Amino acid sequence: MANLRRGEIEAELGSKRFTLVLTLGALAELESRFQAEHLPALAQRFESGNISARDLVAIIGCGVRGGGASLSDEEIAALP
Repeated sequence: MANLRRGEIEAELGSKRFTLVLTLGALAELESRFQAEHLPALAQRFESGNISARDLVAIIGCGVRGGGASLSDEEIAALP
């Protein structure tokens, strides 16, 4: 069960429930993936509203891995 006070959320992906967490490692992975110099630059990119399906796969993948699951972005993309 997700702990909202720790920034966790639950998501049903396919037929499984996952806890998603944007840990420091997950945020660092997103900075690297989106070539953002720092967290404010990453936030600014998301605030622009120009988010692609590939971006969503990366964001969800980082959150899932931050929550302890070991799914690749390719496995995330293949979920219904």
